[in-house]
Amino acid sequence: MSPRVRSLSTTLALLAVAVAYVVLDRPVERPAPRLPAGSAPAVRPVAMPPAPPTARDILDRASALDLRPDQVARLQALDRLRASEARELEGAVREAQRELASFVKESQLSRGASAQEIQRRSAEFSDLSAALRESRQRHSEAALRLLADWQRVRLSQMKPPATSGGLDEARKN
Repeated sequence: MSPRVRSLSTTLALLAVAVAYVVLDRPVERPAPRLPAGSAPAVRPVAMPPAPPTARDILDRASALDLRPDQVARLQALDRLRASEARELEGAVREAQRELASFVKESQLSRGASAQEIQRRSAEFSDLSAALRESRQRHSEAALRLLADWQRVRLSQMKPPATSGGLDEARKN
């Protein structure tokens, strides 16, 4: 083979290797796998149901519900009772939440807490939160028992109040 042919074939071989390197070095664009349509709802968090109406919520709608004076008086008493119970439970929940947060922070720094201890402390917080929810549920059921059937139906058709503890409609009557 002549030197000229050898040089040409070597140049072509190097050129082919360089082109192959450039073309094959690029990442292959592959489409992402499609998730089955059935798995989409599993990703979305479950929405909490709206909180049941409290005596305060019902009192705020006194004129729309045509509450009688005896209903207003009973709902006001129930609202005061709920407020005192809620203050105690909410204080306990806030304190448990602070304790849990500080405990978790300390355990992350020292890496000395066991999983059982963390679970025990979070269970205390969870129990207090559940007690607060149950208290609200009992209070709501008691408030709804004071209403006539047609008033309950009308209340269920109303939108929930934007803020809790708005104007006291009962005082206007």
